[in-house]
Amino acid sequence: MRDEALLNNYAIAILSLAIEEKKVEEYRKELKVLKEILDENEEFIFHLGNYEISVKEKYDLLDKTFARFDKNIVSFLKVIVKNNRAFLLSKIIKESIYRFNDYLKIEEGKIYLAHKLDKASMNKIIKAIEKNENARVELETIIDPSLLGGFIVSIKDNVYDASLINKLEKMKASLKGGN
Repeated sequence: MRDEALLNNYAIAILSLAIEEKKVEEYRKELKVLKEILDENEEFIFHLGNYEISVKEKYDLLDKTFARFDKNIVSFLKVIVKNNRAFLLSKIIKESIYRFNDYLKIEEGKIYLAHKLDKASMNKIIKAIEKNENARVELETIIDPSLLGGFIVSIKDNVYDASLINKLEKMKASLKGGN
């Protein structure tokens, strides 16, 4: 429970700063990139949390690694490192993204496709889901050839199944039921 409060405090702090600076969208984008980087480089987090490395060296590493990021994002990372919370960095970033999404009314989810769709078709699906969710929707695309066709969208507790397999199952059930 203590960690949850801590994650929440950091997330609220960076969101508050983003609102104050009028850079909510920009900070969110950078936090998402940062999350990807950290997810792919766990040793980087270990390095930032290593007590044998000086804080100055860690700051230099952050400055060099994230030179293209907004200075406030880098300062945010430095505060986390300074407070010996590097081991929570991925969780803090994840919680921060959740807070930004709530503030911006963005729902993130996954779309499973048998094959890649053209941009117009994808936009049509997203617009329909956005209308239903009453929020901006961002979908991570996952190709799953076993679907044969159609798509499945998963957002929070909602699943939109327009897959060919689902349609075939419904047809099969209908035929068995005599309808």
